[in-house]
Amino acid sequence: MSSIPVIDIRPYLDGTDKQGVADAVGKACEEIGFFMIQGHGIPLDLMKQVQSEATKFFDLTLDIKRRTTAPFGLGYMGEGTENVAATLKEESKVQDTKESLNLTLPVRDGVWPRNSPDLVDACRTYYESVETLAARLMRLFALALRLDETFFDDKVDRPYTTLRMLNYPAQVPGAANPETTRNAEHTDYGTLTILWSPDSRGLQARSRRGEWVDVVAPVDRFIINIGDLMMNWTNDRWISTLHRVIPHADTVGTRRMSLPFFHNPNPDAMIECIPSCFDNASNPSKYQPILAKSHLEMKVSKALGKEEKME
Repeated sequence: MSSIPVIDIRPYLDGTDKQGVADAVGKACEEIGFFMIQGHGIPLDLMKQVQSEATKFFDLTLDIKRRTTAPFGLGYMGEGTENVAATLKEESKVQDTKESLNLTLPVRDGVWPRNSPDLVDACRTYYESVETLAARLMRLFALALRLDETFFDDKVDRPYTTLRMLNYPAQVPGAANPETTRNAEHTDYGTLTILWSPDSRGLQARSRRGEWVDVVAPVDRFIINIGDLMMNWTNDRWISTLHRVIPHADTVGTRRMSLPFFHNPNPDAMIECIPSCFDNASNPSKYQPILAKSHLEMKVSKALGKEEKME
């Protein structure tokens, strides 16, 4: 596959062709684990408002930004704090060249910046919108896997979710080459990621054939990708795809910003192969059951280089 599929989810949302959309999603998840969606119903103006408020936050002094910090990778994290490659390779020492603001609901001090009411209002509205979208996507996933549409409901009705604002500072022009990354290759940890980026150039996903595919989305579309726990759930039918951010030749001299929303199951959900994805005789389950909370704590601890526990 040389490009990422684009799927209009309006026929699912309005009920006119739920299974047709589900089949397209299932095909994308099997082939590359990435797809773009349009017709999602979230206003572009809201996305741009969050981007504007995030830009104001990242333009603050480092001392002020560091006042917003909390355990488990929440609040502000400075450049070089995170090493996502270590979630796959224990020996990796490559720190990511990005800073981030990492939010969860409900709004609380330490995690959400103080004295930034416009950012709080915009991000809370956006957060609630993408969290609702994630719940709808989980129902869509159930149909794609030939399950009852509500199969995942009791496993994701108290999900652990995080809205991250990632700021990649401008780099020296001429540094754009495939060996240099702004965000090292990694997979996401949970069920799905909903990504919006005003300029997604530089994002690449690795195909089943080992080729790096550019993921470039128009500004009004979301990029969706599958995480590790969904891959476990589906017994590798769906792919938690390696992806990375490299310096793009046209944008390396400017900052790059993206807003990924990470969706995970309920912390106490036991992740084990779903009925439609295994057969004891011909296709046995490849993974031992694992508690969603334990998996996420392990991944975050590796990325931050220290033991982290979910609150």
